[in-house]
Amino acid sequence: MSVNYASTSYLAKRLTREYIIPHWRTFAISISLMLVIAGTTSLHAWLVKPALDSVFVDKNTLALLYIPLVVLAVTVVKGFATYFQLLTMNILSIRITADMRLRLYEHFIRSDIAKLHSKSSGDMMASIHYEIGMIVGMINTVLNGFVKQLFTLVALVIVMFYQSMELSLIAFIGFPLAGYPIYKLGKKLRNLSFTNQEVAAKFNSQMSDTLQYSKLVKSYTCEDFEVKRMSAIIEGIFKIGKKISRISLIASPFVESLAGIGVAAVIWYGGHQVISGQTTPGAFFSFFAAMMMAYKPLKSVSSMNSGVQMGLGAATRLYTLFDEKPKIVDKPNAISLAKVKGDIEFEDVVFSYIDDKRALKGINLKIPAGKTVALVGHSGGGKSTIMSMILRFYDPDSGQVKLDGHDICDLTLKSLRSSMSVVNQEVMLFDDTVIENIRYGKEGASEEEIIRAAKLAEADEFIQELPEKYHAKVGQNGIRLSGGQRQRIAIARAILYNAPILLLDEATSALDPISEKLIKDALAKLMKERTSVVIAHRLSTVMHADKIIVIANGCVVEEGTHKELLDKGGAYANLYLKQFEITQDE
Repeated sequence: MSVNYASTSYLAKRLTREYIIPHWRTFAISISLMLVIAGTTSLHAWLVKPALDSVFVDKNTLALLYIPLVVLAVTVVKGFATYFQLLTMNILSIRITADMRLRLYEHFIRSDIAKLHSKSSGDMMASIHYEIGMIVGMINTVLNGFVKQLFTLVALVIVMFYQSMELSLIAFIGFPLAGYPIYKLGKKLRNLSFTNQEVAAKFNSQMSDTLQYSKLVKSYTCEDFEVKRMSAIIEGIFKIGKKISRISLIASPFVESLAGIGVAAVIWYGGHQVISGQTTPGAFFSFFAAMMMAYKPLKSVSSMNSGVQMGLGAATRLYTLFDEKPKIVDKPNAISLAKVKGDIEFEDVVFSYIDDKRALKGINLKIPAGKTVALVGHSGGGKSTIMSMILRFYDPDSGQVKLDGHDICDLTLKSLRSSMSVVNQEVMLFDDTVIENIRYGKEGASEEEIIRAAKLAEADEFIQELPEKYHAKVGQNGIRLSGGQRQRIAIARAILYNAPILLLDEATSALDPISEKLIKDALAKLMKERTSVVIAHRLSTVMHADKIIVIANGCVVEEGTHKELLDKGGAYANLYLKQFEITQDE
């Protein structure tokens, strides 16, 4: 069953079900207070009649005493009702914003790797900040603006019709004419909101990239280029903002003109009625006061259309996102492996990132438990894809990846990935302290355990030299540390995680020769009695592996020990000799 995300009724029902009904008590209090505000506003208009007729015409001294007191009481009640109504709606808006942000963040964090890689960080940040802001603004406009103004308008219209049905019909006869153009303008605004979001995403993405890669910008003296590029994006934001403003405000002069026609007609016709004695001055001015007060909410309701349409456009995009289901999920009867030995096997695994372009072509390989297996070969051959398949970041197009005899698609993702420690070539550190970056993935680890892991990773010495030691902030992506230091933090994290399977993707690539020797010794201890899968370009780092597998063009070309493969004189021997020649030249 297809879903029409552009349908206003569909979006309204879903937003109400998911974000209004769960907070119905707060909403009910706010509605009750809106009714009080509407009642007191209409009472103000109605009090004009006794004030004029009893005080100014009949000169009733008793009325002069009680009418001001009633007006004061009504004003106080309206003031406090308005305060508490706005307060409850603000709290509700903040709550809905928090709920939406958490839900969207959870959606992103649980999405498949393939889906996350297809979106820019700027697009995701724009959704979390810009789109949710637009939706909550729309909800606030509808509830705090439209509903409240509608209640007030209805109450004032009741006063108007009570005073004079003829004058009421004259006052509002022109307003239905404004309905169609307001509807058409609303559709344009909703379409423009999509363009606005795209521009906002581009701005966020560009800002994030240039600030994160500030060293690259400065190294190539590209400051002027980046300012020029950002200037073009900001100019685009200005142009779309100008267009939205023009369309959203264009309804205002029409509504004002219709209101002016209504006021003029009421004064002319009502004046004739007062002069001819068909109505009293008090009744006319009571009606006139109600009419003038009614025009304000009427104009407010028409001006709210732009915010509502922009919010509906954002809601369309948000629900399209929410309804994207990840493909890499647990089966209903998925098995949770309590104790993992570490036998890994690929059986005729075929996989493509892009249709008709295979990254793996019928891979068959065995990685025995407790052994160290190295994957070597030229870049782009499929080594990192094999690592991703072990972690089940992707599922095979055909074939099976097995762990301890089980197809990993039959295992729970938690039990599968909890059995693996990972150190990537691209070190990933959070803008947090050293201790929290090492502890990541093992929340209950003590400080003693963390220090022990850092010592094994040869990281303790440089950490002790930091101003705040283990509590020093590393900066975004570890910017305050050197490449080798970042790598050792990542290795310490893997050591602390202490999983039965170790996945190393060029784990020593960023280290100087002395550090590399220390790390290799630490990793040798860590690899004992663990299944270790190592991706390496420097063959000197994997010469002592139990098995070396050469991967090229998505296929297993050779496998064996370092000596066996050298004796074969095949692909591995050629790789080794080329690296040896380069080392000799250096």
